[in-house]
Amino acid sequence: MAKLETKLGMIVHFIGNFFSGKDQLPLCDPGSLETRLQFLVIMWLFRTSFTVGEDVVGELTKSMQKIGLDMRVSALVNDTIGTLAGGRFYNQDVIAAVILGTETNAAYVERANAIPKWHGPLPKSGDMVINMEWGNFRSSHLPLTEYDVALDAESLNPGEQIFEKLISGMYLGDIVRRALLKMVEEADFFGDTVSPKLRVPFILSGQK
Repeated sequence: MAKLETKLGMIVHFIGNFFSGKDQLPLCDPGSLETRLQFLVIMWLFRTSFTVGEDVVGELTKSMQKIGLDMRVSALVNDTIGTLAGGRFYNQDVIAAVILGTETNAAYVERANAIPKWHGPLPKSGDMVINMEWGNFRSSHLPLTEYDVALDAESLNPGEQIFEKLISGMYLGDIVRRALLKMVEEADFFGDTVSPKLRVPFILSGQK
């Protein structure tokens, strides 16, 4: 709970600065923002274990109240849905969003009556957002190399998030390490010696 409160405190601090104009961003004119924004969307970027089982919206509301920030949380979404919502706020023709970074995901807008699994009342707009979670996509047609197969087998979740392991920043560095290690061992790519660092999993980070 302490970690959650700390993270939420940081988020609320930046939200307060954004809407007060203290961050001095060009688009942060308090007057125009407050008249145009009808709801607040928080993009939750902390995918860590201390949020599991916690009432994040409730705790976020408490953090806002502590600093006197008079705002209401209307939606709590992941970064992919937040990106799509942000795009459609400015342009209603936006229909999809893709995240390519530490992880990967996609979301798109679908007609609600075209979703077989949906049995509830239809939204007024007639549209619904589909969060694909395509990082977990796997297929025999995916071009898996021996390095991809080895990385997956030695990962914390073998057989899961296959597409994500192929293209996202969390894994690309280690795929490169594995390829370099094989070149060193089989072709003396860097001379006769093999750096012990090349045998350390994830020593090469695919993230900035």
